[in-house]
Amino acid sequence: MKYLSFLFIIISSSIYSQIGQYNNYPTMHYYHILDDKLDSISFAFSMRQVNTSYIGPFVKLRRASDNAELDFCKGQDDIVDIDSINSWRNGSDVFITTWYDQSGLGRNAVQTNTTFQPRFIPDPGRPYFFGDGTDDRLDVLTDIKTLTNNGANGTVFSVYYSTNRNQTSWGSSGGGYRWFVHLNWGNGQAYFDPGQCCNNPRSFVNPGNTWSTLTCIRTTTNVIMRRNNIQQFNSAYTLSDFLGSSNFGILHTGAGSSFATNRFTELIMYKYDIANSKVSAIELDEISFWNL
Repeated sequence: MKYLSFLFIIISSSIYSQIGQYNNYPTMHYYHILDDKLDSISFAFSMRQVNTSYIGPFVKLRRASDNAELDFCKGQDDIVDIDSINSWRNGSDVFITTWYDQSGLGRNAVQTNTTFQPRFIPDPGRPYFFGDGTDDRLDVLTDIKTLTNNGANGTVFSVYYSTNRNQTSWGSSGGGYRWFVHLNWGNGQAYFDPGQCCNNPRSFVNPGNTWSTLTCIRTTTNVIMRRNNIQQFNSAYTLSDFLGSSNFGILHTGAGSSFATNRFTELIMYKYDIANSKVSAIELDEISFWNL
């Protein structure tokens, strides 16, 4: 009887250990903000878990000391495993090679050229990567017309750090068309052009050098920008849809040399203008989770 009890303890311990190593979720959450909001989603990038059904890594990083690469999953409190990253990098700088799409569509943001990889900062409260303003960028290898309603409607949520510089922060451009934002342009204004330039109003005075949420929406008739759950403008859109062919970029959009110096922690996109209730719920969750 004692032998059986001992054997049961060993087997139970082994199973528990395997589960623990697989999950590595000391504070596992059973609901995440996108669980009931995946309809018409285009991609979902974040340094935290946003979709419970996604069980893969959040980022792949490259260690500058030897160019080794490694995937990292969830650690404490739903955030990418900062302790594991710091142990692995051992004081070395690290750069992001892949930001994994949690939507289930596999539209990862990638950069294979080591020269162009944004540097990743393992901040325990708000991990992020940033652009050097020269050549750093991540590419989502999907045409903007697929990510939007054929170059028209769409919704983009971001948790980012604004900088004042003549830069295009995310989106697509080409052939005279643009579906992108400036966060910020050198004049301290955040701009959103969802098809062509320049529909007005299309910008607002956006505080520089600060973390916030930004939501950009193009409906069938209007263009909207929201910051920290507050609408900045809502105006009629009268220009063309995006009629060119261009993939979605982060920190650069194909628009000349205007590479961005922003920091990014979260970027979520929908193919359409989603319901106001869902917009507000995602924004409030971002603000609460990331302490903005």
